[in-house]
Amino acid sequence: MLSNFLDMSWLIIKSYSLSLVQPVFWVVVLIVYLQYRRIASMEIEILGSVQYPIRERVLDSIFFGLLGGLVGSFIMVFLGITMDQFGLAYVWPLAILLMLINPRYLCFSYAGGIVSLISLIFGYPEINVAGLMALVGVLHLMESLLIWLDGHRDRIPIFIERKDGSVVGGFNLQRFWPIPILMLVLYTGPVLNGGTVPTPDWWPLIRMPGVTESSVFIILNGIAALGYGDIVLTETPEKRSKSSALRLLGFSIILIVLSLFAANSTIMKYVAALFAPIGHESLILYGRYIEDKGKPLYVPPDKGMRVLEVKKDGPADRMGLRPGDVILNINGREVNSESNVKDVMYEMPAYIWVDVIDTDGVRKTYKYSDYKNGIQQLGILFVPKNTSPGFIVSEAPSILERLYKNIRDRWGRH
Repeated sequence: MLSNFLDMSWLIIKSYSLSLVQPVFWVVVLIVYLQYRRIASMEIEILGSVQYPIRERVLDSIFFGLLGGLVGSFIMVFLGITMDQFGLAYVWPLAILLMLINPRYLCFSYAGGIVSLISLIFGYPEINVAGLMALVGVLHLMESLLIWLDGHRDRIPIFIERKDGSVVGGFNLQRFWPIPILMLVLYTGPVLNGGTVPTPDWWPLIRMPGVTESSVFIILNGIAALGYGDIVLTETPEKRSKSSALRLLGFSIILIVLSLFAANSTIMKYVAALFAPIGHESLILYGRYIEDKGKPLYVPPDKGMRVLEVKKDGPADRMGLRPGDVILNINGREVNSESNVKDVMYEMPAYIWVDVIDTDGVRKTYKYSDYKNGIQQLGILFVPKNTSPGFIVSEAPSILERLYKNIRDRWGRH
């Protein structure tokens, strides 16, 4: 058994390495690059500079995407999840249609669950429900790992108008990863060496009906793309990405376990197919509930100025100031407005000390010096006090909503 395990592990690693030479993988990398270029343009508009070079962002995404894909590939192969009769030809079009209603519905949890329920109720299309639900669970498990490790990067400072009319600061988190993943397909051709996988005794039965102990599978390389987006108002981006990752991890584990039971139970197939969309939507609604009911973190304080974002490698960043900190004094002078800060920095001091209260309520003093050039600015985006911010972000309407609005506006002009 150990020898079989090691042989299959080596086969997975060899097969996975071939993903890097697939043109589709680099097409997905190009798509990721275009997304980060769009984010960089937004950063320049808001902060006046790019926080992280686009090249660095893309390389980070490739590294973490390869790591997450390798973990997911091991899970896919060792659970015996095959791509036969997955019904992806039905899932993808439905996912795109759902995206027209709301962009967040572009997810296999919704489309896969609906297609599985239709298959169970009407008998068409004939798909491997247990395998499809297991695939959805593994994809979200990979996503949770990537969010935990890399989800807090590429935060964009924003201002949002809440339901009560108040404007608060926050962050829009956006990350994208190219994901190579290995897939098992039932092989019926001539016997090959090195690329086929016999059915191990320890494989769970998340496979298509009719697979026997003598069946042989072949490993194929697939390419996917995963993305993470979130709005953070009540906590730091680091804390939010960790809590989101843990919730998504719990959802994915439950779905994978349900898929294991669904392999041999029709009732559990219904349970897994229902849990996929309902469970995922519950995660979204719970996250929004936390934001709606929670106390916003990035609001103007009664005394001092609250930091929303610090520019990378600027004086504030080098001192150690972080989003959410409240600056009370600079060089002993109270600051209660951006004009107060500008008055201090207008003198271009060579040395500054800043009294701060951090997000845990601890008072600290940070110091920074530049005797050669003087300090011209701190490199901070503040939460505005008594003034409206220059930009307010709202949830983007769906494609159908925009189409309806365009038609209505055109008819209204006639």
